Amino acid sequence: MPLSVDVLAPAGLPAGERARWARLSARAAPGNIFAQDWFMEPALRHCGTDASVKLAVVRQASNEWLGVLPITFEAALGRCPLPSFHGWHATNQFLGSPMILPGAQRAFWQALLAHLDHRPGIALGLCCHALPLDDPGTAALTSLCAEQGRLIHCTERFERPARIPQGKAASHPRANRKLEKRLDTLEQRLEQAMGPVSLLLHTNAEETEVWIGAFLALERAGWKGRAGSALASSAATAGLFREAIRHGQRVGAVRLASLRAGDDIIAMTCWFVAQGHGYGFKMAYDEALRPLAPGRLLMRRVLRLLDGDAPLLFDTCNPPDTPSDAFWPDRRELGSFAVAIGGTRRRALFAAMLKAQARWRGRRGR
Repeated sequence: MPLSVDVLAPAGLPAGERARWARLSARAAPGNIFAQDWFMEPALRHCGTDASVKLAVVRQASNEWLGVLPITFEAALGRCPLPSFHGWHATNQFLGSPMILPGAQRAFWQALLAHLDHRPGIALGLCCHALPLDDPGTAALTSLCAEQGRLIHCTERFERPARIPQGKAASHPRANRKLEKRLDTLEQRLEQAMGPVSLLLHTNAEETEVWIGAFLALERAGWKGRAGSALASSAATAGLFREAIRHGQRVGAVRLASLRAGDDIIAMTCWFVAQGHGYGFKMAYDEALRPLAPGRLLMRRVLRLLDGDAPLLFDTCNPPDTPSDAFWPDRRELGSFAVAIGGTRRRALFAAMLKAQARWRGRRGR
């Protein structure tokens, strides 16, 4: 099928393009909820302040969007002076996969890389970060580069806790017995001190607004507030959070929960669910109650909800190489990749600079 590529400024998209973006979101392959328009549009508006941030859109002959990847230009890859296009990430976005129609992953990458080959500007490569290795889009990128003889280099590979259908949680359901006993004891102590412990799920618009305000206040009252890294510490991150929760609630993709002890909310969390995938997003708890593990008590109840639903591939979206535990016994692998673009000489320069970076790292590691 004939495809074309347009690079669009995300601000002020015409109504027709905005509608095509929404239609792609409704039909896209599962795997990266952060790429959905209801999350990505406010992310770009609140956090994509760099003028180089654009939407790289692969378009079908009908003018409909086949796939989209937000990109930006950066002069370096880490500390290596390597001018490249990069997949753009919001601060609170934990996956970097593009949004693509099901079955069109190879066609998307083929069209996008061909476009960048012909219009590289001063860039030597395309760098894509936090791509799940189990995602069909990642497999399509790596296999296409192998077929084309195009250099693709994994610049980072990491794991984080997850729950995978038919994984360790399913095959070893008694493995967390010791943890369960400990949490039973802590919950009993909490009930004795504050009153009955219960889980609240928030599902309507009125509750959503109250939950958002309470969550931002609870998180800011803890160590993140003191460190200046709480969502509410920045107008941009607070704005993205508010809109993501509101829009996610509207499309049925967000889950909001609170743990109550007596009359007090002591822990809160939110996560996303769509098309057989779950994604951890945010959690906060009353740090004065840390010895009673309110966050763990809340997560235990959330996992019981998940266990009662259809199996999900649940990515905690935790920082790289966070240790697994009995709640999250599986591992999900992700990688960041640098792909050569342009003609023969440009690709040779790209390869030489990556080799120089590797040698420099090797000398530092001695």
